[in-house]
Amino acid sequence: MTATLIITTFNWKEALELVLLSIKQQSLMPCKVIIADDGSRDDTRELIDRMIPEMPVPIRHLWH
Repeated sequence: MTATLIITTFNWKEALELVLLSIKQQSLMPCKVIIADDGSRDDTRELIDRMIPEMPVPIRHLWH
């Protein structure tokens, strides 16, 4: 069985970082992670770019 994890975010990169770090600790990984970003204006994009290489699964950032 495969699963895709969808995370919603808006201008709260600290919470998003905690969520992404918790994914790395899971024993059963999703096949991919989609971050649905509702137009964040903080450093959310930089956080995601920094964490992508560290993640054990592919991440897709959708900014709208």
